[in-house]
Amino acid sequence: MMVDDNMPITAVLFDWDHTLAYSEVGTDDFSARLTAMFAITGLDYSQSQIENALAAVAADHAAGKIPWHTSPQTRQQIGWGYYHLLKKLGHPDLSWPLLIRLYSTYALLPTALYPDVLPVLEQLRVQDYTLGIVSNHSITARPIMENLVGAFIPPHHITISEEEGVHKPARTIFRKAAARVKTAPKACILIGDNMEVDALGAVQQGGYGGGIWLDRNSNGAAKLPDGIMRITTLQDVIECLAN
Repeated sequence: MMVDDNMPITAVLFDWDHTLAYSEVGTDDFSARLTAMFAITGLDYSQSQIENALAAVAADHAAGKIPWHTSPQTRQQIGWGYYHLLKKLGHPDLSWPLLIRLYSTYALLPTALYPDVLPVLEQLRVQDYTLGIVSNHSITARPIMENLVGAFIPPHHITISEEEGVHKPARTIFRKAAARVKTAPKACILIGDNMEVDALGAVQQGGYGGGIWLDRNSNGAAKLPDGIMRITTLQDVIECLAN
């Protein structure tokens, strides 16, 4: 694949959650994942209690009573989401240390790779692409990433937001990730499930040569921004790079 100034793409970077990996707990059920996370953290609430609290938070947000990020990216945004949820549950401890414990717990849920991941990583390695990860995640996710894809992506090619103190779609984290794989940003492409944060952010903020939106749920898009491609399975990456 070539970018506008004819610099070839030599590095392929990936988002982690919903791109390479997913939680095996409540795959499509947010309240189930929260229930499991709360249990790991020692918070004894049922799934129905959590569902009721989530509904109450959503109602407050709709009424303009509280801020609520539908797709939080930063540790602070995610932490405040847990704050509002715990408050609705009537939990006595709303301290920041507890919120950060919850933030760090998500990575501890059982995690699996999508079936198309390892075959694609192997094909890209054979084609001599440098591979990396750039993820908005907690430090606790690193050993899971290294264990699951370490045969293809070395630890120093993994860039995690909590370690860097900056989150996608900020320019800095994309540039740090490119530096980690020792590749010019224009020679990098990023693949992720969030079109704006991953694909578009990498191009517009990070200066990457391209961005690929991995739309596993086939939500579609009438018109894609310049420099952005859409795929529905990771295997399509091979054809994108070839063309």
